[in-house]
Amino acid sequence: MLEREIKFRRLVIGELNPEMLLPFQRYQEVNRVWRVIDGERKLVSEPFVDNWDEETKAEIVEQDFKHCLLGGGSVICAEDNGKLVGFSSLLRQLFGSESQYADLMQLHVSADYRGKGLGKALFAECARQAKVWGADKLYISAHSAEETVAFYRAMGCVDALEINKEHVEREPFDCQLEYVLNKG
Repeated sequence: MLEREIKFRRLVIGELNPEMLLPFQRYQEVNRVWRVIDGERKLVSEPFVDNWDEETKAEIVEQDFKHCLLGGGSVICAEDNGKLVGFSSLLRQLFGSESQYADLMQLHVSADYRGKGLGKALFAECARQAKVWGADKLYISAHSAEETVAFYRAMGCVDALEINKEHVEREPFDCQLEYVLNKG
């Protein structure tokens, strides 16, 4: 099979289509997750499968992408021959005690395209955009799956110094991380 060139581009509101994520494979077998037990973060066995159904995919487009774009944010897509195989969404509104954080709302790569550097490329593009907007850091409310947290740690993320309470209320098991943007 020939290796195709993946193209990255930003979505605009007029391109939103509830079916655009239908071919996207969110499938992930999770075996271990990070949990805080007796005040200490530990990896624990909690096997489950994370997989989006068609309704969830449509909701992400109709709610998350739309909210992001209407607020001036950025939705970046990775496409292989027109097929959406990865995406990230970065909210425009900065937050934190010094408005230092840009919220990396989502970053996902289709199961059949993982391990090819798409996640790293999407992350780097979000970091560049956040710098343009004047942020000092990316804020990530990361799924607690071992592999997900390992990805963000490999990118240079650390535990967030300030915790966004809205994220914790919405996803109490997520790991709250931050990435310091290089100001050079």
